[in-house]
Amino acid sequence: MRMYLDRILGSTTKVNALSVLISNPEKSFMEVELARESGSPVSEVNRQMSDLVNSGLVLVQRVGRAKVYQINSKHFLYSPIRKLFRSLESVYREIAKKIVSRVAKHKPKAIILFGSLSKGKIRSDIVKEPSDIDLIVVADKGDVHKIRNEMLRFINEEISIRYGVVVYPIVLSLEEYLKGLSKDQFIIDAHSKGELLYGEKPHRFG
Repeated sequence: MRMYLDRILGSTTKVNALSVLISNPEKSFMEVELARESGSPVSEVNRQMSDLVNSGLVLVQRVGRAKVYQINSKHFLYSPIRKLFRSLESVYREIAKKIVSRVAKHKPKAIILFGSLSKGKIRSDIVKEPSDIDLIVVADKGDVHKIRNEMLRFINEEISIRYGVVVYPIVLSLEEYLKGLSKDQFIIDAHSKGELLYGEKPHRFG
């Protein structure tokens, strides 16, 4: 069984691909699409998916010259692996909640979660490259320095030691955030796609 699991979970590419497939059990992915969604090179997906296919956990079909993959929801490992990925996401959300609770006393304008956790795409945690927790805090200009220092201290002294997770806090003044909404694609994407954890997303008008 140990060797069997190693074949399935023994690389970052496999875990990333499984995360995508298990999160979308009704959907089929062309190889290029699966590579893009999992953040893996197409060549690595092509090379390593054979172990998952041979195990029966992943189904593959040929459409012309392309390979199309889908998770086998009837496989005996489907349910436990799905629960594992969901448990990991719960831990990450618990961490984000702890950070929000710590910062909320300063009454920031907004705390926005973006990146893999906000998209439900936590992956790689059981291999060697944990997902990050990406947060934007929007605050009054006079509170930015204080909030940033407290967040970094809390993350370094409590979160990193206990969970071994990397957290990237970005603390911006309201003015910086609104300015970014007009020309900074990073801020624009975080604003439109990020998950609001506290407060209200500032708007340029109104």
